Amino acid sequence: DLSSGINAEWPLRPGFPKHQEAAFNAQIDLCQESEAVIRREAIKGLPDLCKADNSLVPRLADILAQLLHIEGHLDQTIVKHCLIQLMKQDLEGAVSGIINQIITGKEIIRETCFKFLSDRFNEPERFLPKNDDNVREAILRNLKEVLESVTFDEFRQVIHLVNKLDKERVHVFISDAIDLDVPFDPSNLEVIERVTSCVPLYIKHLPPGTTASAILKYCSSVTSLYSQIISPEHQIMCLEALAECLTIGVSEEDAALCIDGIYSLLVSLLPKGPIPKQEDEISDPPGFSISALECLLYCLHKTAKVVPEFLKEENRLENIEEQLKFVLRCCTCYAKRLKGSSIGEDGPEKVKLKTRAFKSCNNTKELCRGFVSSPISYKSDISFSWRVDYSNVTNKLFNPLHDKRPTPSVRLPSPKRRRSGPTTQQVYAPPTGRYSGVTNGRREERRRY
Repeated sequence: DLSSGINAEWPLRPGFPKHQEAAFNAQIDLCQESEAVIRREAIKGLPDLCKADNSLVPRLADILAQLLHIEGHLDQTIVKHCLIQLMKQDLEGAVSGIINQIITGKEIIRETCFKFLSDRFNEPERFLPKNDDNVREAILRNLKEVLESVTFDEFRQVIHLVNKLDKERVHVFISDAIDLDVPFDPSNLEVIERVTSCVPLYIKHLPPGTTASAILKYCSSVTSLYSQIISPEHQIMCLEALAECLTIGVSEEDAALCIDGIYSLLVSLLPKGPIPKQEDEISDPPGFSISALECLLYCLHKTAKVVPEFLKEENRLENIEEQLKFVLRCCTCYAKRLKGSSIGEDGPEKVKLKTRAFKSCNNTKELCRGFVSSPISYKSDISFSWRVDYSNVTNKLFNPLHDKRPTPSVRLPSPKRRRSGPTTQQVYAPPTGRYSGVTNGRREERRRY
């Protein structure tokens, strides 16, 4: 206790400027002492080192951030308390020191730093000075540096912190992470995963009344580069991102800009050749991607609703009407087969796959029905198959078709209930005495009135 207390006071003594760095390093060494009492006292004394000089706050915050994963609940509590003291003294410097460990530290240190900042900024008004936007802007700049080297889970945590500090800037952070100024590269897996992960977050945090024009123009390039995307799975993911951009509405200018590419890609993916007339001739599963058609039909539904004259020009809708009717029949038939399939022996992943296929069939069927109706109906309201939570799906979701109607139960004749009391039937007896028709021993004649 004595050694840690003495070392904590050394940098504060004006008569020993040459020994300040040595005393500082000695204090840090004591924070790694095996003796618990000395280690805790040394950690408690760290905030005192910067009372006379705020320039040490980032350095001390960096050191304390490394100690956040220290073993022992009491030690962790002391470290967090010291960091809070530094944040109260110099919020900008303390946060920059913690973020430095997020950028350069190990994975376990990054996790503990993110958790600490998330807990602290649940109520940012407790730390942020009032009427001082400079500190807020400095923290946001530090968080922006983190985006250059984070995983997707860490990216979500950064967005959560930005949302606590400034809700109006969240979508700007996400668009910067996507880097909309660089054209979409269909052969770069990292670019595809970043776009498909960030677009739903961008739409979620977009301020009310704002359109996603910039990101819609970026994602609409997927339609012209669809064949160059590295795999069928990533092709579907890119189309899902495009559909997400249209969930919050679209302006007439943006709709006119991207509807042509959506229609052209839809035509290329619709089934070709002779269309079967009977359900028995429909393959199982269909020979086209239902998931891709779900996305494209939704995109066409949203854009054609804004510019309805597009489908009327050049008989565009009439040219694909028969194919849409065939897709409608295929989805109806395939959904019926999925619901009637036995999945009792299927594993959880296969059950989820069948459930999503069933949902995708219903969505595609609903959208096709709107296009082939006369006049065209734009009232279809669907929930995306990739958004549904399938974590609780069990193999009891689908029942075989022959078990749909319960077997009628045979009712057995119930035994007759035996009446209680005498078995002989009682005969009605007319009243006698004063309630009878006899008065004073003689019967009065009935009179009419």
